[in-house]
Amino acid sequence: MPDFFFLPNLRPQQKDHMRRFLLFFFFIFFLSVSLFAREEEPKDTVTLKKKSPTFLAINTAAGLVLPTNDYIREGKNMPFSSSLTLKYGIYSRGDTWQDVAYGMPYFGVGLYSARFFNKKALGYPFSLFLFQGAEIKRISHRTSLYYELDLGMSFNWKPYDVFDNPDNIALGSSANVHVGAVIYFRTPLSDRWDIHYGLNLSHFSNGAQQLPNKGINIASPFIELVYNFNGNPTTAAHTDLPVAPLLEERFDYDLTFTSSTRQIRVDTVGTGLPSRLLDKNFRVLGLSASAMRTKGYKYRWGPSLELVYDESSGVKAWRERHPEDGEFYDRVKLGDFHQRFSLGLSVKGEITYPHHTFFAHIGYNLIHGNDYDYRLYQIIGLKAYLKDNLFGTFGIRAARFSKAQYLYWSIGYTIPGRPLKKKAKN
Repeated sequence: MPDFFFLPNLRPQQKDHMRRFLLFFFFIFFLSVSLFAREEEPKDTVTLKKKSPTFLAINTAAGLVLPTNDYIREGKNMPFSSSLTLKYGIYSRGDTWQDVAYGMPYFGVGLYSARFFNKKALGYPFSLFLFQGAEIKRISHRTSLYYELDLGMSFNWKPYDVFDNPDNIALGSSANVHVGAVIYFRTPLSDRWDIHYGLNLSHFSNGAQQLPNKGINIASPFIELVYNFNGNPTTAAHTDLPVAPLLEERFDYDLTFTSSTRQIRVDTVGTGLPSRLLDKNFRVLGLSASAMRTKGYKYRWGPSLELVYDESSGVKAWRERHPEDGEFYDRVKLGDFHQRFSLGLSVKGEITYPHHTFFAHIGYNLIHGNDYDYRLYQIIGLKAYLKDNLFGTFGIRAARFSKAQYLYWSIGYTIPGRPLKKKAKN
């Protein structure tokens, strides 16, 4: 493989971590896409499949980098950004009940290129990302409201360097995760052309795998021009749409095991350490249990408990001279075992598709072991079902809606619940 894939600007342990992430991420995506594309048809009927409508889109955006850290707030220049994005995607055909139940979802791949207010510190990043979206509501016979979610990897950032780039405390690595949430209006211009206009919220971070990592957050109004190669089924007037089976309201229960690593900053007062950035990864393990209320096909939500074991809790570090060779070495001492545990209660929401979901939590630590973090936390990620009720997830946990704590991957199982009994009418 080329050096580009191996991310040459990262340290050896960070290279290994990012390689595992990339392989896991693309495995989950392509597996989920292949499952999503699989359609069940009655065995005793013969159907003539329509071509899947494909599209090409070009997107231009300009907006502000949100002042979520000191680097942005204290900058001398206006925190402006602009971007150009090329996307290729596939719409649902509209000939299955899943298409109708899930809002005529579409998915594809995009290439994003950005320019920032401080090119010297941030560089010229680009990203390769995967996107998926669906209709929220039809506003009129010509205009509909849609959402879209983006997840990918960005490259070519100019990261923090204590000598060459000390200003950029936002990003400590040249490769970073790209997460986006888009809400927009879609209006057809003709049988083949559409125009989209709305707001894109983007986040770039390495998930505290390499510090500093304050993150970059961007709010960008955009305009997108779309060409539909085979026509767009969302513009067609369907009179015989498939009807989705009745979905009875119930609670499903998700159990998840998580594994990750993270880095932290340490106190340098009286330690002899030259920097607060400690070049060491600490193990993070987690167990979570969620009760997800399911009323329809598009969304699920419910309470969730997260138990986390974090080796970085209560860590102390200092520089010490070895009595035998006289050399100085950096020493790290873990905190007490009981300090490493946290227990959080959160509200979890999911945007669902036939074989995968996008999810988000907002939670608060009832038991708070790691004083380095804030009690209020957020989690976002992608869950893909691998077989029946077995699923894998990739996500990022953050605090204050901007500061990443760590990236993680996990394995889990869904226990389907029974339909809730309706109250008897008097």
